[in-house]
Amino acid sequence: MRLILLIFISIFIHQSVIKADNIRELEIEGISINDNALDFYQKKILDKNKRYYPNSKKIWRTYIKLFDNQFEIIQLHLDDKYKVMAVAGIIYFKDRVNGKKNCIDKRNKIVGDLSNMLKNTTKSSEEKNIHDGDVTGKSYELAIFFDFKDDYSEYVKIGCLISSSEYFNSENQDHHLRLSLTSSKYHFWLRDEAY
Repeated sequence: MRLILLIFISIFIHQSVIKADNIRELEIEGISINDNALDFYQKKILDKNKRYYPNSKKIWRTYIKLFDNQFEIIQLHLDDKYKVMAVAGIIYFKDRVNGKKNCIDKRNKIVGDLSNMLKNTTKSSEEKNIHDGDVTGKSYELAIFFDFKDDYSEYVKIGCLISSSEYFNSENQDHHLRLSLTSSKYHFWLRDEAY
């Protein structure tokens, strides 16, 4: 039975310790790695925002805006048969003054809940990475990973993108939280083929 990752995971606090030994046991908005996206959305909806990476069309990405859900957007990375290689839920923090703190507070709450659930995975320290999309180099992500494999190729990632004022003004990118499930197949493809 899959475990549903929700922003308010508090229901798990009242249960006995829950363990997930396989990333496929986890879901974001009901979707897990290896699911067929056509079981959840119509093909025309998935194809509407279809985008490819520069050097390979084996895997492509799309996003769907959600309403009355835990996340505002769900992003899917799919193969040519619409099999899910990676899935992410995104929440935006539009308050430029308090958005960074609010995002990190939400991330830390989720990390705490995930730490109780994912007892058999390796949790990383917080990693700070410059966001490639911001040419000024001032935007960055503060992320924590839960690794399911020793080669760090299959993981849950929970991070906050802290966008600079310049990036916000040029790309309208607010601070946002991203909770993602990544398969090994997608990880190695992104690293070796996509760019």
